[in-house]
Amino acid sequence: MKRYTLDRLDDSFYVFVEKGAEENQLLIPENEVTVSLTEGTIVQISKDESGYHILKLEKETADRKQEVADLIEKLKNKH
Repeated sequence: MKRYTLDRLDDSFYVFVEKGAEENQLLIPENEVTVSLTEGTIVQISKDESGYHILKLEKETADRKQEVADLIEKLKNKH
């Protein structure tokens, strides 16, 4: 299973970017996503004959959001 970050919801599609290969995007129609997601959520996605299977990676998402918050705070304190 590949890991993705939800980039945005665009014209009824969820747009995911692949972790480590951000130039790769995966578009999934809004009606095929059965979990509640917000921008920046890190997920694992697999697909089979029954559709997409999306697993939210709660700890990775929280860790990444903390890293970003820490970086923003560090940059604010430089001035």
